[in-house]
Amino acid sequence: MTVQDLHIALDLELNKVNSNLYDIILSQEKDYFLNRAQERFIKQRYVPSPTSKEKGFEMTQKRIDDLRNLLIPNYYDKVYQLDSLDFDYTTKGRFYFPDNYMFLTSNRSKIYYNECGSITQNTNVEYFNVALVSIPDTETTYENFSIVIDDVIVFDSTLYPEIADYTNEDKSTLIELILNVLTATGWKFYSSFKNEVADLIGVKTTEGIIVTLLGEAEVTYETELLSYTYFTGSGGKDLVVPNRFVQQDDVYIVQQDPFNKTSVLDGPLCIIHNNNIDVFFEPLNFIVKEIAISYIRKPKLISLSQNQTCELADHTHAEIVRDAVNLLLENFEANPQRLQTSNAVEQTNE
Repeated sequence: MTVQDLHIALDLELNKVNSNLYDIILSQEKDYFLNRAQERFIKQRYVPSPTSKEKGFEMTQKRIDDLRNLLIPNYYDKVYQLDSLDFDYTTKGRFYFPDNYMFLTSNRSKIYYNECGSITQNTNVEYFNVALVSIPDTETTYENFSIVIDDVIVFDSTLYPEIADYTNEDKSTLIELILNVLTATGWKFYSSFKNEVADLIGVKTTEGIIVTLLGEAEVTYETELLSYTYFTGSGGKDLVVPNRFVQQDDVYIVQQDPFNKTSVLDGPLCIIHNNNIDVFFEPLNFIVKEIAISYIRKPKLISLSQNQTCELADHTHAEIVRDAVNLLLENFEANPQRLQTSNAVEQTNE
């Protein structure tokens, strides 16, 4: 379905159950509840309810088909250096999830080792020139809000009518909208980058571009050069192995067990920490150079004004529409005053 088709289908379903709601639901509200239904659908498919007999994302072909459009296979990145741990000869590295990461489906490590002896651990440094952008709260709405880069307007809120109603409570939605449409030569934009946190993060891909951000809602930013140290080695060879995940509270106990600690044979120990993967290795025996993952990415927001439809497979759209209708009805049952006000206005007009 197109996004227009989704709105029509939602209107038809609403009209079946409550014709009074048909005329008073704004298009922005329809987008909101369609997005809530889409998110709930993804979570239910990835992690079934406790009463379900299904056990995980790749347990059934239907579940794979439902989410296939959001599956990103074989994304890999370097493992970056963190502080050494308390126990001897063990190092912890960190793999940063991409900013559109939602759920993990599989993972593995590229390690560097020598099956006949020890290796020499080396490190290199990677540099990134970034702009950390902070969007402040507004006393009214984010109407008349723009972003200018190198004297070129790359985002203009007047092109998106729904922003006229965005308040502080809608800031996260505003940021997602900006990320969906923002493009600028020489920059890539993220909601998160490595371990950096900001409302928007611009990463320079070319030299010599100056960032200026303007608008009624004043935007502040900081530009800085970031460095990240990653691992290399000599005297060995590469090998791809599966990872072993443990609970964060158990990692120190497991690591001190000679039969279960991180190793080439059994695989590196890993934990999920602050939406990253921390991996443990013994640099005299092996290092972890890269981690590769397959994952379910965040979908783009459904938006009538941006002509952005649901990215999930077409056969899922009818179910998402029905769930959006249920969410709408629940919302109005919890807040009946708006419906009563609308009915009073209609009677007055008559």
